[in-house]
Amino acid sequence: MSDFESFLGMEDSEGGGVSAEAIERLREQMKKASGAIKAIKREEGKQKKKESKLAELLVKLIQGGAKQDILALIIQLLAENIPASFILAILILTNEEIKKEAANELKLDKYDDPEKKMLRGEDVELTREEKKIFKKKAEEMQDLKEDEELPEKLMEAINEWAEMMLAAGLSTPHKVTATVLDEEKKIKAPVVQLTTFILRDYFEEHGIDHKYEDLWEFCAAILRSIMTKLNRVSRQLPKEKLPELEAGDERVD
Repeated sequence: MSDFESFLGMEDSEGGGVSAEAIERLREQMKKASGAIKAIKREEGKQKKKESKLAELLVKLIQGGAKQDILALIIQLLAENIPASFILAILILTNEEIKKEAANELKLDKYDDPEKKMLRGEDVELTREEKKIFKKKAEEMQDLKEDEELPEKLMEAINEWAEMMLAAGLSTPHKVTATVLDEEKKIKAPVVQLTTFILRDYFEEHGIDHKYEDLWEFCAAILRSIMTKLNRVSRQLPKEKLPELEAGDERVD
């Protein structure tokens, strides 16, 4: 099978070839992927060196092959103007090579995490809603560990994944919150869905049974925690220049 035909991991038909319908579907996906890559490169040209490298890694990940459901969501998130660096951070849980390449750029540096302080019982000024969100995430983490009987190594990988998403968001907190959250300041469903699909694939790679609904709730809790932290940070920083938003979208502080 050619690189073109195998781009999205499509398999040969029963007769040893690829059906015309499959080729046509693949052409459409390739067109969309090509548009996504162009969008990433446009953003890359506007960003500083760190974000530029992360954008390049996202292109590399897409070109390396992606499931059709994952690719469709990547395209949708790019259309929502969500930064390539944040999308990459969602995806890297299932790609060790890309994760290693992005490690230095997606590392929390001198960040005083209010969630960790709260869980350690330290004094930290939080709103009632912030406390509720952080406690909900802790409960979801505990439920996931117990329900799925996760080994400690996988729990550490999931915690690292959440920290890398946070690190990606901290580079441009206003931009990330403005594009990941909707007008009601709720996380957009495609963002939760992509995050859930990635965790689903990660568990399947490790032979772990799971309930999709539980993974969705867990990923939503992680993302709410991250957005809460980005909102706290963004209140203390001047706004970055936001990308062009689609009509009807609003900036979220």
